[in-house]
Amino acid sequence: MRGKIRPTTVWNQRKDYNEMMKFRDPKSIIIIAVYFTLNAFIILSGMQSPEDEIESKKIAKSIAPEFTKISGLEYFHLKNSMPQMSLSAKEMRSQGEEVAEFEFPLGVYNYHQKNKTIKYSAEHALYKKQKEILHLDGSVRISSEDSNYSADQLKYFFKKDLITAKGHVKFDGLDLKSRDLVTIQADSMRAQPEAKMSRFKGNVTGSMERQKKYEGKLTFASDLMQLDGNNSYAHLEGNVRMKRDTYDITAGKADMYMENFNKSLKYFILNDDVKVSEKLQTTEGLKERRAFAERLEGFGRDQKMVLSGAPRVEMGTDVIKGYRITIRENVDLIEVDDAMSDVQVKQKKLKE
Repeated sequence: MRGKIRPTTVWNQRKDYNEMMKFRDPKSIIIIAVYFTLNAFIILSGMQSPEDEIESKKIAKSIAPEFTKISGLEYFHLKNSMPQMSLSAKEMRSQGEEVAEFEFPLGVYNYHQKNKTIKYSAEHALYKKQKEILHLDGSVRISSEDSNYSADQLKYFFKKDLITAKGHVKFDGLDLKSRDLVTIQADSMRAQPEAKMSRFKGNVTGSMERQKKYEGKLTFASDLMQLDGNNSYAHLEGNVRMKRDTYDITAGKADMYMENFNKSLKYFILNDDVKVSEKLQTTEGLKERRAFAERLEGFGRDQKMVLSGAPRVEMGTDVIKGYRITIRENVDLIEVDDAMSDVQVKQKKLKE
């Protein structure tokens, strides 16, 4: 009996297994199908063509807010119900209360708190309304009552009283105290118009011209220049050169006190390897006088320069050395102030 029961049991087990597989196979097939479908979707998404990407970007861009474009207009921007900016332009592109762009703008900005206005023009302008920042590009011009600026590019941060400019920068304005006409050119500039502070950098050149023309004009050049309009003071640094009337001066640093021109005070001070070259008309003809020192102090009204720091003056073959030497403009006279000075004069050797 046992031998007959065992085969029956095995057959029943196989039958149960086959019955179970009939139910499991469809589930397995569905799971596998879903798995392969997901993988195929991921692969196809990664293989999206550039054209499809461009089309997607176009759709996204079309959703973003577009600029309003207007040709030939008079533009006004109000702040606290008062006109803050007004201008005329060939074309304007505006985006709500955020940004406005202008082509060939000619306009005015109003400081209502200070009862002051500035005028400006450029080839292109961008005005950030909330931040009150004006970007100007191409043939930029800005003018106020006491100064003018021009550059290739300029940014005016009205709230910060700050101007930054670069490319063919030029400034001209009247000094508040001396009334000198100051003109400056440079590669770049950083200025605070209200504070009367300016910093010029790169190939700085310029001039200071007196209100009375007969009092002369001083030209200068340097790597860096700082101008303090409130104190009528200018500082030059790096490859400094000054020219006035018949003399040229070079040095490492220079300070100019424009208000002191007609006073018995120092008009300019130069330091670091000072060299002076001057053309003088003498009884023997036109001669060059050269002076060397570590420091030079110039007095405008008295038209004299005081050399100190191992000073030396040369004229032809004559050499004068001392602790302190004073030379006067256009005068063939040298003063050695210190009694302990060492004076050496080299005479020409007589021909035999």
